[in-house]
Amino acid sequence: MESKRKRILLVVVLLLTIGNYSRIAGTENVRAVVFLSIFVMGVVSGLLIREIAVALKNKWLV
Repeated sequence: MESKRKRILLVVVLLLTIGNYSRIAGTENVRAVVFLSIFVMGVVSGLLIREIAVALKNKWLV
């Protein structure tokens, strides 16, 4: 149950970071703020993919 909550929380955080990135005007030049937004999206995406992979691995092993 806790793992499902963690995945839902990661999805919500990912949606918030994507929304925050889309609000930034002029993303053709990568400034520090834009770089950090992209970096955070990547980190959260990686965590979400890891959680899904662990859940699938545990589902298939049992």
